[in-house]
Amino acid sequence: MRDYTEEEICETVFYLSRYAECLEIDKAITVPDERELFWMLLEWAREFTRTFAPDGEKDYMAELESRGPKWLTTTFPYIPELDEEREAIIEFLQSEDGDPAVWPWALSAEEIAQNDDLLRKVERVVNFDQQGDYNTEELCAALDRIVGVNPALKERSAPDSGMAQPCM
Repeated sequence: MRDYTEEEICETVFYLSRYAECLEIDKAITVPDERELFWMLLEWAREFTRTFAPDGEKDYMAELESRGPKWLTTTFPYIPELDEEREAIIEFLQSEDGDPAVWPWALSAEEIAQNDDLLRKVERVVNFDQQGDYNTEELCAALDRIVGVNPALKERSAPDSGMAQPCM
């Protein structure tokens, strides 16, 4: 073990924080508390500079590059955020599910909400604004196309009945 300088600690914290930023952008880690991240980086930097032999065979940056991301991914595993658009679609389905009218789609609200492929397809088709709002008619049309219309509604509506969308 050796003593380390403030400059060495600062450099190591800087590089570790850059790795953390890149990993967070790449969605490889989730940092719930920046202060916790800082204290972990400082502790890792102290330990790394204390045990690293500058006159040894190993390169400082190469060793830091191999250890840093491992520390970060182990300590701050990636936890995906709930997708706001997907949540909006599911909330819409749940609100429609409580409607006493005949269910408009071929699958139940629960079946649709549990099917990632269907939800992903609906998300791609529906335009959400920056506030997460959407056009209900557009969402209904997307669900009609992707999920399919309830067969009971197809039988009830004749081709010329003028019924454009089951959820209207």
